Amino acid sequence: MKPASCQTTKKPSLFAAKTTADKLRVTGLLAGITIVVCVADYVLAEMGGEKAIPAGGRSFIIETATVLVCMLLPAAFMHLSKAAFKSGGKESPKNRRGKLLPSEEPGKLKIERTQAVNGPVDSEEQLSPEKAKDVTTNGGVKGLSQAVAAAVRSGDRSRAERLLGDIIRTKTPVDTMPFNSVIHACAKTGDMKGARRWLHEMRAAGVEPNTISYNILMDASAKADDAEDAEHWLSEMLKDGVPANEVSYATVIHARAKRGETELAEHWLSKMLAAGVEPNIVSYNSLIYACGRKGDAASAERWLREAEQRGLSPRVTTYTAVVDACAKSGDVERAEKWMEKMKEAKVEPNVVSYSAMIDACAKVGDAVRAQRWHQRMQNAGVQPNAHSFSAVINACAKSGKVVAACEEFDRMEHAGVVADVVVYSGLLDACAKAGDLERSKEVFARMKAAGVRPNVVAYASLARPFAHRGEWQEVESFAQDMGQAGLEMNEYFLYALLLAYASAKPRQSDRPRTA
Repeated sequence: MKPASCQTTKKPSLFAAKTTADKLRVTGLLAGITIVVCVADYVLAEMGGEKAIPAGGRSFIIETATVLVCMLLPAAFMHLSKAAFKSGGKESPKNRRGKLLPSEEPGKLKIERTQAVNGPVDSEEQLSPEKAKDVTTNGGVKGLSQAVAAAVRSGDRSRAERLLGDIIRTKTPVDTMPFNSVIHACAKTGDMKGARRWLHEMRAAGVEPNTISYNILMDASAKADDAEDAEHWLSEMLKDGVPANEVSYATVIHARAKRGETELAEHWLSKMLAAGVEPNIVSYNSLIYACGRKGDAASAERWLREAEQRGLSPRVTTYTAVVDACAKSGDVERAEKWMEKMKEAKVEPNVVSYSAMIDACAKVGDAVRAQRWHQRMQNAGVQPNAHSFSAVINACAKSGKVVAACEEFDRMEHAGVVADVVVYSGLLDACAKAGDLERSKEVFARMKAAGVRPNVVAYASLARPFAHRGEWQEVESFAQDMGQAGLEMNEYFLYALLLAYASAKPRQSDRPRTA
């Protein structure tokens, strides 16, 4: 039903001539009046003869009157036409609402709508086919896509799905943007089933997935540590003829690399190069990281050199991954060499870089070297964190320097760095290696007082020095405490418990069967 109009219908004025035909009729009328006046003048001249007024005077008066009539009538016509145009021929802005007006950009139209005519626009309302058609005609499709994206950004996935469902139901033509937004919303919450369902809906709606669509799915699979699924989406993408870019390949390489599966990661780099896609530094970082997981420093160095040969600039993460590979292989000198190369390349090491270097020192139990690198880090203006302090404490623990480990812990507290369970576990390990039972209990009590919940590693470190002394009752009490905390015994704690029974005097041979 059409909305009621507020305009009053006006009867066209004779003088409000707008068309050519109207103007010709008015001109003919004026010409006819002029002829009538001339004929009347002639008839009167013949009938009057030489009566009352002389012929010359009478003729002058009639001719003058004729001229005046011919002048006044056009003037009156022009005046009345102008007045008629002002009153009825031109619409006020109020009457023009709802009509199309030329916009500033050629070829486009701007629509002025009022709520009285079209009603309020609600992004959450369900679209009827008529409204969908109106929105499409008036250029509102982009607005619908943006509304879906906005809902995703605000974390309102259900609203985004409802809006996209309305778009599909009303067959409103859209591009990949709203579909990709909803797929991303599903993927980032780990709902891969929902992501696949919307990909299916996307295809059913006649919208073909693009590179971004597949990259979203691959990224979600990689984050879920599902490298096989990430590879599946890349294969599906290539099969569908959708071009894969450097992000596509880098995601699959990373999925394999973070598992330490260097061969498969290298396989996808080869495929990437064969497809003519130039790898970026992220792809090489993933490969170097994979080498680091295995402690393969030589391969890590090889990939860094190849990246440089391709004109890529290594980042701090690139160098740090090589240092970490050296650390895991226990090659301190090699790690130090790459720290120096990083500085030479004008790349400033961060706290992760220094922590990897300190880990290399800890690996070989070189506490002095670890402390020196930790101090060097602070001198460079890099703030230490729990990980860096933990690495130094671990280095002290490896060398059996429990006092040095405790001093490092005190420095950490003085620096305002909050200790976590890893730091406390390292400190307990230092006490265990030194066989310091009293200090172990003190550190454990301090951890609980700080509100840090012990894990099974902390309990195992606490139990170990008591186990070596054969104090099986203490170890059993720790096991009971651990069970009450909801923690299950692992192989390290079980070893400590069995060691306690074996080291006890007398030996508790029957305890393993009753424990």
